[in-house]
Amino acid sequence: MKKTLILLMLLVTIVGLAYLVDSKKSPHELIGELMYFPSGTALRAASMGFHAPLSDLVWLRFIQYYGEHRMTDVKFELLYHILDILTTMDERFTYAYTLGALMLTHDAQRPDQARALLRKGMQSNPDDWRLPFVYGFINYAFLADYPVARTYFRISSVKTGAPEIAKRWAAFVMYFKLGDLESSLALWVDLYNSTENPEEKVIALYYIEKITMKLHLELLNSRIEEFRKAFGRMPVDLRELVRAGLLQSIPEEPHGEEYYIKEGEAYSTWLDKIPAHMRR
Repeated sequence: MKKTLILLMLLVTIVGLAYLVDSKKSPHELIGELMYFPSGTALRAASMGFHAPLSDLVWLRFIQYYGEHRMTDVKFELLYHILDILTTMDERFTYAYTLGALMLTHDAQRPDQARALLRKGMQSNPDDWRLPFVYGFINYAFLADYPVARTYFRISSVKTGAPEIAKRWAAFVMYFKLGDLESSLALWVDLYNSTENPEEKVIALYYIEKITMKLHLELLNSRIEEFRKAFGRMPVDLRELVRAGLLQSIPEEPHGEEYYIKEGEAYSTWLDKIPAHMRR
């Protein structure tokens, strides 16, 4: 009876905080409210074994917080704070570590926090292949820290039950060229195909399309330079490259946009529609 009463009080506390957050007129006030969430250690200790209902509520708060800020100010100051609580409440929640790490790196621009979260996950789940794999992935795809990526891909590949993707990338970073767009694209495609989490697929698809666009622009710019050398002038538009036999066709822009020539270089209309910090 005592345990049930304590659990009920904790649930009321968290739901009450959630109500206060939801009743705010401005979504930007969310940050202030979430600062009052108890730490994961305190919640875990107080729950007396009833972790699952509380962690489910924190997970819902995490999803709401992410969605709220993704649609408004694109600021994620408390993303790690919530994930730290969640993974303390439920140490074996793999997606909280992997998806959280990708969001911290991609959305919050905090790869340091992503690595801290994954190290926490690896300590709590030493047999899980996916945690060191994502650690290596972030160091490869975002930070270009290839020695660290190599180490963690290798660690992932020898875990019990590690799939072909882990073994393939452990071998790749050991023997093949690193850091080129083609290999980065292949890594994102592998992540997209291997994950069952829809949010991870969304992030992977974003980079698949972005890298594909960069590869297209590299190709178009090389053909523009060939045209300039052959004809002593810049092409009027990209169709001239096709008419000159330098391209079979203009590549299809992966975002559903169009390529064109801007100040002597190939450009995408997609780049005109997004904030400057997302163009890199």
